[in-house]
Amino acid sequence: MKKTITIIDDNESLVTSLSLQLNISNYNVNKFICPEKAIEYLATNPSDGYIVDFKMPKMNGIEFYKDLCSILGKDKLPAIFLTGVEQIEERVLRHTTAGDFVKKPFSYSILIARLEKVMSYFASQNIKKVIKLGNLSIYPEQLLIKWYNKEIEMTKSEFNLVYSLAKHPFVVNTRDKLLDTCYGEDMIMTDRNIDSHIKRIRKKFRKANPKINFDRIKTHYGNGYSWNPKSVTQ
Repeated sequence: MKKTITIIDDNESLVTSLSLQLNISNYNVNKFICPEKAIEYLATNPSDGYIVDFKMPKMNGIEFYKDLCSILGKDKLPAIFLTGVEQIEERVLRHTTAGDFVKKPFSYSILIARLEKVMSYFASQNIKKVIKLGNLSIYPEQLLIKWYNKEIEMTKSEFNLVYSLAKHPFVVNTRDKLLDTCYGEDMIMTDRNIDSHIKRIRKKFRKANPKINFDRIKTHYGNGYSWNPKSVTQ
């Protein structure tokens, strides 16, 4: 699957040039000359990597980076900063991952090499963050779930439900609690939505391994749901 890179730079010709070269290198590209519009889009469509100009009129690169990290709930993101001033390198290094800056003017080959290095570093860190519960593996940073080593495609809402249940096994989660923790205040959801999602989740687990009688999600009638890791043979 192609990775997506987002470029944020107020120099439109530079953005266009970089976009073309990244497309040639087999990347999908989002391009913005306005950091505020970029944040609005990326809040619901995060990328695999970011190329960010440090010096922009209304919001500098570090301000953009901090705001996006906050919105996405991350401490750090795989970003490369484009800098033209020697003195800002220390600031860039203090706020991001070592090595993720390129001086202007720059070589495209150097830029892409550093970008790929940073993305590789973040990917390796994300893989390490795994919650294992019997034959269930949850990768929170990747919104990925594996069941008997088989990946299960889920929507973000479905993933949040499984994650909320599985990380506290045997604990009964009321529908109201699941609505709060899995969807937040911005989505209008009801108890019926929870029940529908649970039904779809069960079907996906059974489809992933038809030979396994999946009954890990227990229904507590009148109360809610819990994850029971001992309900089937490990």
